[in-house]
Amino acid sequence: MKRQLLAAALVLILIVYPSLGITEDVETVMLAKTLYTLCREESYDTMLAMGTVVMNRVNSPFFPDNIEDVLNQPHQFARGNRYDERSLRAAREILMGKRTLPDYVLYYHEIGTEADWSTRELYAVVGKYGFYNAENL
Repeated sequence: MKRQLLAAALVLILIVYPSLGITEDVETVMLAKTLYTLCREESYDTMLAMGTVVMNRVNSPFFPDNIEDVLNQPHQFARGNRYDERSLRAAREILMGKRTLPDYVLYYHEIGTEADWSTRELYAVVGKYGFYNAENL
């Protein structure tokens, strides 16, 4: 009976979280949730660009030196509770070293909103986001 309950619980977990692997770590899932929240309706390239900005910040001396602290900075990266196979795949690629923007691109901004970004140089527009160099670079 216990084995049947355990098997049923495992099947339920795999149905609810089909892309969660046994070895998936917290940072990968956290990044996947961020990418899903910000880019679920965007291209895969947009997900990779957003993930690159996260990792550029991790590697920058001006931001925290780990993914969790970068993602948890106030008002920087929205994160919900959901992710899918595409966002998980993008998170894995980013954590394995894939980058689509130079290391000095540290900021993003949704195009068409009212904020003033005139102090930063626009590097690229990918999807609905502008990606910006650090100030004065």
